[in-house]
Amino acid sequence: MSEQLQTPTLIKASTARFGEITVPAEDVLHMPLGMIGFPGLQRFVLIKHRQDSPFQWLQSLDAPDVAFVVVSPLLFDPQYNLHLGDSEMRLLKMTKPEQVDILVVVNIPHGQPQKMTGNLRAPVVINSEARLAAQIVLEHSDYDLRCPLKRQ
Repeated sequence: MSEQLQTPTLIKASTARFGEITVPAEDVLHMPLGMIGFPGLQRFVLIKHRQDSPFQWLQSLDAPDVAFVVVSPLLFDPQYNLHLGDSEMRLLKMTKPEQVDILVVVNIPHGQPQKMTGNLRAPVVINSEARLAAQIVLEHSDYDLRCPLKRQ
């Protein structure tokens, strides 16, 4: 009996920043609640900014003009620690801690990269196995909405 090789399903999307992109379906992140302010956009893909950069783009596959710069929260706070509640764990279908990837949305003022900030209060939490993600607002947290990259 011969084994059939399955060709991965590819998704094509048009983006404002990257032009036409083609991504494997298994790379798509499904965000049932969307991003804050963009509840109808539920399919995203992570695109590296550059090979030597910690930054990535969270590009919407539903809206060509929507992409967020994201990065590990550890660049802003090396002690960053996230505790997910039961409802978040259920939403993301998480059963074990190693499934979790955490990113934060970065704001870079035009022409002033030195004033870059990260939103540590509302991280993007990803179940890397199930390819589910959500932007979780940490309501009872001391983390900043606009944490500077380099603390003085």
